[in-house]
Amino acid sequence: MLKKRLRMVLDFEVEVEELTEEGLHDHYRHFVNYEELVADREWWENARRQIRLQRVLLEDEEALRKYFTYVAAVEVDDSKESRICEVFGVGGERAEEDILETLFARLSEEDERFYRELDAEGLLFENVEALSRSFRGRMTGAVIEEVGMVVEGRLEKGESDNLD
Repeated sequence: MLKKRLRMVLDFEVEVEELTEEGLHDHYRHFVNYEELVADREWWENARRQIRLQRVLLEDEEALRKYFTYVAAVEVDDSKESRICEVFGVGGERAEEDILETLFARLSEEDERFYRELDAEGLLFENVEALSRSFRGRMTGAVIEEVGMVVEGRLEKGESDNLD
């Protein structure tokens, strides 16, 4: 059996579009139900909350680094069982929610309560669509840095081929 280990460096660009009310109007203006959205006070208050949540995210270096990692890893594999997301600690069904919930305490009491209630009801993801859309990742390159020998030879009965 022959096994080799491959070390690869992936390069990504993550672009962040600052959320603003004007930008949200421009985005949703093309929707069939735009007039309904504009008239819906609760919907626009949620949009404003996402603007505030994005600002808090952009100010928190640790959460931002984790969110960038999430955006880049999902660019490679956005499946629920993504191994790259798991390796970087940004995997699972609630990956985005887990990152964002660390920021709730930095919001106003009303916004914090709103997001915690949504999170408890399992509705957070559906209510941060504008925030999610504001981060766009793109892989810009990949380089193989090293190919090294891990195992050469034949495994005998009872020996493991697991790599430690």
